[in-house]
Amino acid sequence: MVDNEVLKQLREHESIRAFQDKKVSDDTMNAIFEAAFAGPNMQNYQPVTFIEVTNQALKQKITDKVHMGYIASAPRFYVVCVDWNRDLVGQSEENRKVIEDRIQHYQFLEGGIVSASITLGRAQVAAESLGLGTVTMAGVMGAFDLYEQELDLPKYVKPIMGFSVGYPDQNPGVKPKLPLSGSVMEGKYDEKKVEAAVADYDKTMADYYAERDMDTNWTKHNAKLFKMIPADPRLSKYPMDKGLNLK
Repeated sequence: MVDNEVLKQLREHESIRAFQDKKVSDDTMNAIFEAAFAGPNMQNYQPVTFIEVTNQALKQKITDKVHMGYIASAPRFYVVCVDWNRDLVGQSEENRKVIEDRIQHYQFLEGGIVSASITLGRAQVAAESLGLGTVTMAGVMGAFDLYEQELDLPKYVKPIMGFSVGYPDQNPGVKPKLPLSGSVMEGKYDEKKVEAAVADYDKTMADYYAERDMDTNWTKHNAKLFKMIPADPRLSKYPMDKGLNLK
């Protein structure tokens, strides 16, 4: 088996939702972000910004809004943003008009989200390599109105994720993932392989949940979550409010 310390660390990832009451230094976070932002992004536009929420009262408001206690309790919490505003800085009026037209098209929102996701993933790996625990959260978007009120976000800067960092105060274990046969294809999409992989994974996850006193599997749990978590039409409109009009 091909293996090294990086591969081992990646395989043993745990999402940490409980943190020690221990500070994470600025030097540590700067080292993490230097590694994170060294990664690839769309055309080197670098349309990614992390905004740390340092006001504890605001962190608590966000927690109360989205019901994620590991925001308020995290030593460091960041709102991860797609940022096309920076590409307008220093441009002539003529160039600005062209750029503003381009970034209203869907491909730029998608490219920004992919760029931010790559950077966030690298930040998570970097943090874990230093003994820190992390959790990433799409659910923090439920508090987007607070970000607009409190973070001075300009047009073309849209939050997409949350990122909590701290020293772990739990060991939740590694959650099994789908077999590679259901996620890595050769030549074309193979529905039969997906069906077989899901059936196999359901057995694995039934055992995983049973250890946590839950009588379910992956497909049943997914169905429950889809029914339980309502769609939020505000989030469909939000990109257009930020000037990303999805042309």
